Amino acid sequence: MNLLSEIREDFTSKLNGGRELLQVENKEYPAFVIRNEDGYGVAVPYPDNGVAVAEKFESCRLHTREFNIAGYPYNRYLTLTSYSDELWFEFASVCAQFAETGESGEIREKLIKDPLSWWNDWRELLGNSLSEHKPYSVIGEMMALDKLYGDDKSILWSATEAGTHDIESSNGSFEVKSTLKRYDSTIVVHGQHQLESKKRLMLYFCRLEKSQLGVSINDMVERLVKKGYSRDELNKELFRMGYEAGASVRDEKYKCLETRKYEINDDFPKIADSSFVGDHIPNSIVEIDYTVDLDGIDYTPW
Repeated sequence: MNLLSEIREDFTSKLNGGRELLQVENKEYPAFVIRNEDGYGVAVPYPDNGVAVAEKFESCRLHTREFNIAGYPYNRYLTLTSYSDELWFEFASVCAQFAETGESGEIREKLIKDPLSWWNDWRELLGNSLSEHKPYSVIGEMMALDKLYGDDKSILWSATEAGTHDIESSNGSFEVKSTLKRYDSTIVVHGQHQLESKKRLMLYFCRLEKSQLGVSINDMVERLVKKGYSRDELNKELFRMGYEAGASVRDEKYKCLETRKYEINDDFPKIADSSFVGDHIPNSIVEIDYTVDLDGIDYTPW
């Protein structure tokens, strides 16, 4: 039996917990097949001072995790897991490469030293089909939150909550749109209710560009925490959006080129229930997405 066959056999056994792989080349560098709440996959011991990792690729995840496997002294692992039982046969091939050691442990040491390089090589090899994150849009929301929170401590970032706008306060709602286009000022409005609110509604627009002179998601977290915003609440919201702590995308930096704010009133072009006969969207139309050109509409910088 070779390493790949052993992993596939363990995957079919539906084991819970962890089991050491016996077919690794160098026994001084152990690896384990695991199955837990994150799914199933493989894990290798990871140093306590190693950089935290949190990456996703389709149904696969590369994470640092703290847990115990009975009979072994390690408490921190680098794990490669999947939650898709349909692709276990193919996933085992990736896991076998992940668990390799090399004759002298050189392959494993390279993985532990720079897990993101290993991850990026596999992502490119598999077609780079990772769902594209758009950290600039998150940074735009956090910039608006930073601006608003300085004046109103009731402000709450609520981008992932259904039925709310990106930012809410006791007396106002705020929708945030960002772009990387230098000259285009169009935005896409998702649904007929995105530009409606029972409170005063403002649209914050932000033009950004990728730059090492800019700020990252992690930079904005620290900026907001210094102003008194809860770090836990920020990280919870980021986690819901797919940007959990340790994800490399949280370190991408963007510079702000322009900011605008618009009051969403009767003069602002939008499609809402009131746009239809009887002030109600026809029953057979579920949702309307449309594009608005902001150029020519009155605004103020923020």
